[in-house]
Amino acid sequence: MAVTLALTGCAAQRGTVGAVIAQREDGRLFLRNLPKGLAADRAGLRPNDEILLIDGRDVRAMSTEEVHQTLVGEVGSPVKLTLLRGEAVLRVTLKRTAAQKYRAFDEPTGQR
Repeated sequence: MAVTLALTGCAAQRGTVGAVIAQREDGRLFLRNLPKGLAADRAGLRPNDEILLIDGRDVRAMSTEEVHQTLVGEVGSPVKLTLLRGEAVLRVTLKRTAAQKYRAFDEPTGQR
């Protein structure tokens, strides 16, 4: 069973990495959706990239709440991610963007 985190619906003064993330029972995190124009999209991240580390912390040892608290922060503040894409390890620093309302069931037209 996977837990899906929508990390773009935080309070307006808070920033986000701008991605919908699924956390598996074993603690592994995968990017599922990257709304256009937000930090993850701007950094060239892709659906199915696996997040290994957030600011140097192993995500497998983090609860869903810890993941959320680590990824949100002040708009413009940095967060370092280490990801796995296929066999390539990627290290990126994102600048959090303003949170926007996002529903995982939205169609490209923006309607449910």
